[in-house]
Amino acid sequence: MAGKSLQEKILKQAEKSFNEETKFLSQLVKIKSLVGQEGEGQKFYAEACRKLGMKIEMFTPEKAKIKSHPAYIPIDLEYPGRPNVIAELAGAGGGRSLILNGHIDVVSPEPLSLWTVDPWGGQVKENRLYGRGSVDMKAGLAANLYALKALLECGLKPKGKIILESTIEEELGGSGGTLACFMHGVTADGLVISEPSTEKIWVTHPGIRYFRVTVHGRTAHAALSHTGVNAIVKMVPIIKALEALDLDRAKRLSYPLVQKQTGRPCNLSLGRMQAGDWVSTVAGWATLECRVGFVPGETRQMIEAEINKTIQKAVQDDPWFKERPYKIEWFGWDTDPWVEPTDSQLVKSFQDTSKKIYGSAPELSGASGGLDTRFGRYFKTPSLSFGPTGANYHGIDEYADLASLLRVTKTLALFIADWCGVKE
Repeated sequence: MAGKSLQEKILKQAEKSFNEETKFLSQLVKIKSLVGQEGEGQKFYAEACRKLGMKIEMFTPEKAKIKSHPAYIPIDLEYPGRPNVIAELAGAGGGRSLILNGHIDVVSPEPLSLWTVDPWGGQVKENRLYGRGSVDMKAGLAANLYALKALLECGLKPKGKIILESTIEEELGGSGGTLACFMHGVTADGLVISEPSTEKIWVTHPGIRYFRVTVHGRTAHAALSHTGVNAIVKMVPIIKALEALDLDRAKRLSYPLVQKQTGRPCNLSLGRMQAGDWVSTVAGWATLECRVGFVPGETRQMIEAEINKTIQKAVQDDPWFKERPYKIEWFGWDTDPWVEPTDSQLVKSFQDTSKKIYGSAPELSGASGGLDTRFGRYFKTPSLSFGPTGANYHGIDEYADLASLLRVTKTLALFIADWCGVKE
């Protein structure tokens, strides 16, 4: 544990460097590191780590290798030009190792016309830094870097090994990013991911699955629509049944740590529907794509069975489906719930450290979306997520709250000292 005088020294250094950290974050936001286009951002982050004296490895994932893992989520993108950054600082000896992780990829800022600021500008207004990816999650990457930098600039060296990871494609499930890093052999005694957690300690997230329902109709000219069978209309009872299932699951299930965050244990969301080929033709097909979240105690197989049963019941009295059956496909996100035990040494230590900044330990909570922390359990690496707040993630005028960023940077700096130990 860092002594009080050492603690004050670290915190003062974090404050002293914060203007520089803000400029760094602004520069990072200006780099358009969309999913699939992370290369330039990775070079920038790697160079910043190199300046701290860290050993840098930039490696390209091998799809054939990561596809073999049960946590792999398929994506269509290829990997050349999209490396992960692994920056390592060898420990002085005798301490625990730690990975501080964050993802460089961001989602599209479209529609650009609705933004009131430049989404790639990294502009600071009223203690907020605006731009796509500012809080999700380039602020976390900045916090990881400047937390370690604060210690080093105080003349301190961690006793345990420190690894900073900047990963790709988290927004598509993380297979080529954090999972690939683990499969590359990068493990530690603890993993902290500085996702925007609103300064709560995230220790769980729901299971997530995507599925697609396709129904067929019979095409006809619109002027003779009564001679056709409209696939859009045939989809309606399925939509209503899935909506009812969502409400039923929300009432029936319990997931306290996520309910504290969202007011709901889980959600079944109808995300996209496509149908037909021509406005003047009766729709011959319709496809509905959905995302279902599920709670600890439920499995992927249980969810699949419940969705199948719900849809089957919705159309069982319609003879049309005996002639042309519906089809259900499961695709994309496919993960069980992740739970880090709240009494794990990592969680308890992080709570102890965070009390020094917040007065009391931040609330233990659950994320409603998937986190890369879930990969830790496959590699015997305790994991949690803790990061700065902001607003409009994936939305218009996204921003990171700079006061929150400073608090998180300070917390991470002290946690490195407490978890890994330091040598002057």
